[in-house]
Amino acid sequence: MKALILAGGEGTRLRPLTYATPKSLLPICNRPFLEHQIRWMHGHGISEAMLLTGYLAEAFTPFVEAMAEQEITLEIVRELAPLGTAGAVRNVLDRLEGTTIVFNGDVLTDLDLGELIAFHRRRAAAVTLTLTNVDDAGPYGLVPLDPDGRVTAFLEKPAPDVASLGGSINAGTYVLEPAVMAGVPAGERWSFERQLFPSLVERGERVFGLASAAYWLDIGTPERYLRAHWDVLSGRTTASGMGRRVGDVLLGDGAACDARVEGPAVLGPGARAEAGATLERAVLLEGSLVEGGAVVRDTVVGPGGVIASGAHCEGRIVGPGERLA
Repeated sequence: MKALILAGGEGTRLRPLTYATPKSLLPICNRPFLEHQIRWMHGHGISEAMLLTGYLAEAFTPFVEAMAEQEITLEIVRELAPLGTAGAVRNVLDRLEGTTIVFNGDVLTDLDLGELIAFHRRRAAAVTLTLTNVDDAGPYGLVPLDPDGRVTAFLEKPAPDVASLGGSINAGTYVLEPAVMAGVPAGERWSFERQLFPSLVERGERVFGLASAAYWLDIGTPERYLRAHWDVLSGRTTASGMGRRVGDVLLGDGAACDARVEGPAVLGPGARAEAGATLERAVLLEGSLVEGGAVVRDTVVGPGGVIASGAHCEGRIVGPGERLA
């Protein structure tokens, strides 16, 4: 089965981290996010995929080479201009042969892919979406189903009183038959969520949703990016970190933590937190430094960033190489 990973987003909500690093390559517990996703795919027997991207496409090359050493074949397909989620898949339509699985490149999940594919085939579906339940659907939009699991509508931006009740949302993993892409104009920016899927439902195509209670998290905001680290450390997901565990602290190669730790913390390779500093729910990326006397809470310190002695940093993203005094 052909696997496609949508990795073209610019990650604007995670800037300045994503000015030089694609969102899908940002580390979660010292592994690039995509490595977590690919390890999950590989556990379900998928060892080949195309990375559909455009933004900072050259940054994926070292990652693809590293995955090849683990016998996982990835191909970078670069867009000349942003094509959106459906447009990116339409761009490779001539290379799709039969049932295809599509992943958003920013979703950490433990979804059972075998169950999803079997459900798609039992329903003779044109498209099957994975759905997950949330308490507040406002940021996502709702996807109601009929009793057989068929999608009846896509409700984008529901009214606040409706969204606050929660419900099933699109979880960003799809199984589809290539024929459904034929109506997407070649070379144009098109969205699965706002254009293709609603149009298929309106035409009466067989679009189904499979609700899953498996772990799921969209890592695309600073709060959720941090939460992904804590979920991995606490075992809420089967994804695993890389490094040496000391209590609530995960240390990458060459990292050192002499600080007082009041909550979980992750230090990337070569990162340091000096004696007299305080860390609480802090992620220090590669080569960053927290000097003695600094306090860092609910914060990501980018590669090479420095939190100077005496600084109090809370709820921030500190950019690569930035010094916060």
